Parts: sequence; structure tokens; C-alpha cells
Amino acid sequence: MAIWNKKSVLTEAIEDWQARGLLDATTAAQLDADVQSRAGGTSFRQVLVLLAVICLGFAVMSFVAANWDGMGRLTRVGLIFGAMWAFWGGSLILSLRGYHKTAQTCTLGACAMFGAGIMLISQIYHIQGSPKAATWLWAMGTLLAAALTLSVPALVLSLALLMTWVMVPPNIFSSNPPLHFDFPLYLLAAGALAYAVRSRFAAHLIVFSACIWFMLSALTLVDQGSLVMLNIGLSLAFVMLSTTLWSDRTRRLLRGFERAVILYAIAFLSVTIFAWHVIALHEGALILYGPTSLAYLLPALTSLVICWTVGISAVRAAHPNAYDLIVTPLFATVTFALMLTKPDHALLAQLLMVGGAVWVIRMGWRIEYRQLAMLGFFLFAAALLTTYFETVGTLIGTSVFYLGVGVLLLASVFIIPRLSRKKGDPS
Repeated sequence: MAIWNKKSVLTEAIEDWQARGLLDATTAAQLDADVQSRAGGTSFRQVLVLLAVICLGFAVMSFVAANWDGMGRLTRVGLIFGAMWAFWGGSLILSLRGYHKTAQTCTLGACAMFGAGIMLISQIYHIQGSPKAATWLWAMGTLLAAALTLSVPALVLSLALLMTWVMVPPNIFSSNPPLHFDFPLYLLAAGALAYAVRSRFAAHLIVFSACIWFMLSALTLVDQGSLVMLNIGLSLAFVMLSTTLWSDRTRRLLRGFERAVILYAIAFLSVTIFAWHVIALHEGALILYGPTSLAYLLPALTSLVICWTVGISAVRAAHPNAYDLIVTPLFATVTFALMLTKPDHALLAQLLMVGGAVWVIRMGWRIEYRQLAMLGFFLFAAALLTTYFETVGTLIGTSVFYLGVGVLLLASVFIIPRLSRKKGDPS
């Protein structure tokens, strides 16, 4: 089955339901006709246009580079800007004729030429400035163009440029990337645009960029002796997990993007918990005094209040995800308690990671989200490998840990079905 093609998935599902007698021939024909009438995703011809625009952009820049010494300043500038306005003209004409997706690709070409123009002019006229500043200017121009033309390719390029801007140090003498606390504002603008054009790919890039930026900033502050941002990230991840589990299968406020956010939230939680454990092992003094401060306790308590409120409300309302919505605050409570009391305790940390991985696998099974279950298996393997290399005290202790986890998992095979039968839950 072609998972990437929704039309193929729906067509095969209709055929399967009809073959099993769940649909009569008339209803199946009507559903199939409706599916076939819907506009598909990106066609292969549009992909070819995108690749062609990219090649044309590289062709122009390569031509200028090859004939750099033989071309005058005005010729160089004229060629770059001529190519840029040619792309803009193509975008306008194609948009007026109804070829909107191809027009968006031409907008991408114009944005690429805009960046080339920035670099070219600064080099020709020896304008003082860092590549980081030029990248920011290129990203802002591209984001504005994407907003004016509703171009998804231009939006994707602007996100890539923003991430480059965040990760590039201001100069060659700087070892760590700077802290960009204005970066979320740009992501909010990009998020509003992605929501308007309904681009899931752009939404994935936005969430991924936010996670990377937050983790880089938090670890940079850890190097400076502060755990505040790392703890805020952990608290926000629990809140995000709880609220998206609540929105999933009911309100769907994110237009079906809830499950992707759940995946990102759990991945971010896993990285944050592991980073906290590593910091506790190597920076004991920082962990000893950091978690007892108000800057640690306030975000943690706020997160727990929100998660417990959502979880209890879900149980009372018989929410489809009530099980995971009540496990989320339980896991959050255990996590914050461990980090407050024994963050460097190897056995407790490994139990937390292994238990969390098993919960994630079960969550993926319960909500029928295969990617989440796969992430859980990956986290389970990573937790066991971490235990093997770190060892719980000694190799004997590690073997006892593996034995205990194995026995508990086997015991759950017999215990869970009995509990499920009592509650009428077959999962």
C-alpha cells in the first residue's frame, strides 16, 4: 500500500470494505468517485519544475562565478537582478493563468536570486558585514515573499535560512552559537503562514526548528551555569503532550497535526531527560543547587497543575485518550521528583527511561499511530544500550537490571490481559 499517497490508501480501503461486505456496491462507487474527484498532491511535473528552477538558479550563479573577472560590476548586478525579476515575472504570469503551484516554485527562484544578489553586491562594493547578517536579511526577504505570494517552497527556504542564521556563530572566534530569543517570533510568523497555506511539511520544519533552537539555547545556558531553560523546556514538553493528546480525536485544533506534535514532544522529552541525567553525572554542583530554586520549581509545578487538570477532566469526560492523559501527569510527577532528589542515580534514571519507552510503545498501539510505536522501540533500545555502556554499578548490577526488566515485562503479559478483561478494554 502506498502510504504516502492518500488517494491510494482510501481507494484500497474502499475496495477492502466492499470485499468484506461492509459497503454495498453503490456506496462504494460513490465513495470512490468522491476520492478520485479530489485534487491530489504535488504532481511529478511540478517536481520537475522545482528541480528545473533550482538548476537554473545554480546555472546563473555558476555563470557569474566563471566569468567574474571578465564582467563589469553593472553586468554582474544586472544579470543577477535580471534573473530575479524574470522569476518574479514568471510567477505572476503563471499565477494569473491558474498554475499556482508552479508560480510558487518561480517565487522560490526569485528568492534564491535575491540571496545571490545580497552576496554579490556586498562583495563587489566591499560592504562590511558578517555572513550571519546577510543570511538574516535573505531569510527576512524570503519570508516576506512567501507571505505575499503564499508560496510554500519560499516558506521552506526561509525556514532553512533561519535555522542557518541561528546555528552560525557571529564570527570565527566564537565557539558557541549565540542566544536568539527573538527566533520564536519568526517561527510564529512562519507558523501562521503554514497554517494559512495548510502545509504539513512546513509545519514539520517549524516544530523541528523550534526543538533544535530550544535545545541549543538550553545547553548554551547550561554551559553558563543555568538550568532554567532546560527545565522550562521539559515543563513545556509535558504540557504540549497533554494538550495535544486531549485535542487528538476530539477537537483537532491543529487540523490533524496533533499526532505529529505528540511525536515531537516525546522525542524532545527523551532528549531533555537524558541531557539532565548526563549533566547530573558530570556537573553535580550545578544539579545540587539548581533544582531547588524557584526558577526550577515554578515551571515544574505549573506543568503538573496543567497536566493533572487535563488528565482528570479527560477521565471524567471519558475521553478516548483518557488512559494516556492520566499517565502523562503521573510520569511527569515521577520525572520531576527524580530530578529534584536523585538526578544522578543510575538505576532510577534507567528505570525511568525504560518505563517511559514502554509507555510510548503502548501509547502508539492505543491511538493506532505507528510512528509513535516505532519511536518507543527506538527509545527502549537506546535506554538498554545506555545501561550497557554506563552500567548500573557493576556488570553484575547491569545483568540484574536486564533480568528484572525482562521479568517485569513477561509478568505484564499475564497481568495486563486480566486487568483489561475486568475493565472491558481489549488493548
